[in-house]
Amino acid sequence: MSESTRYRWNGTGFVDITGLPKTPLLVADSFLARDGGVVAFEEHAARFTRSTESQGMLFPSRAYIDAFAELIPRVGDWFPRLDFTVRGEIECWMRPAPPLTTSVTLATADHDPRTQPENKGPDLEVLNSLRDDARSRGADDAVILDQTGRIVDGATTCLVWWRNGALVSPPPEAVRVDSVTGRVLAQMAAEQGIPLALESIEPVALTGLTVWAINALHGIREVTAWLDGPTLAPNPDLTAQWRAAYELRRAPLPR
Repeated sequence: MSESTRYRWNGTGFVDITGLPKTPLLVADSFLARDGGVVAFEEHAARFTRSTESQGMLFPSRAYIDAFAELIPRVGDWFPRLDFTVRGEIECWMRPAPPLTTSVTLATADHDPRTQPENKGPDLEVLNSLRDDARSRGADDAVILDQTGRIVDGATTCLVWWRNGALVSPPPEAVRVDSVTGRVLAQMAAEQGIPLALESIEPVALTGLTVWAINALHGIREVTAWLDGPTLAPNPDLTAQWRAAYELRRAPLPR
């Protein structure tokens, strides 16, 4: 399987529907599967289930989660996605992973196009458009700010940073998708006795700090530059150490 393949759940299994028209999404969840190993698969499954229930699914089933896991190839890098559509159907994509990177350049988005900022799925297309706009300016991803100019989220990543030995993220009032990768990093920090902190800040307040862009595809990426933004202080040794520790959390998929 070298191309993307799309499936739909029929109640007992997934059937190939590659080529049929796409259906708008209510929920989506995706992650990197490397040789059949995923970081925090059960957390992704739990988030997807919570989100589908909040969007009106009445009878969530573990059966399609297990069938989805079974479809994921056990060799190579893959970027599978599980969907809940506006028609109330469960679908999934088996996609080869795009090229993976360890660093990223950011640019500030000029607006926030999200309509359901707490749910991953409905806004995927507009968020990808923000990322594409950032790429046209020479960056890799865009940063969304709130109406007061404070950091909320990345278009396809979450942002965390280091200040005075603490791992820092935006506060809950910066409404965004609950990041599984962020939860994993928080657990890693807690295990090492590293404090966690919350900050509601403008980008300029990150000047001189180490900033990471995190998501379930690339894991931890160091932000090496921010176009027309703060001058950052990358820490390659710290980033490499945490990337290695994060990779150790990759566990075999259930069978």
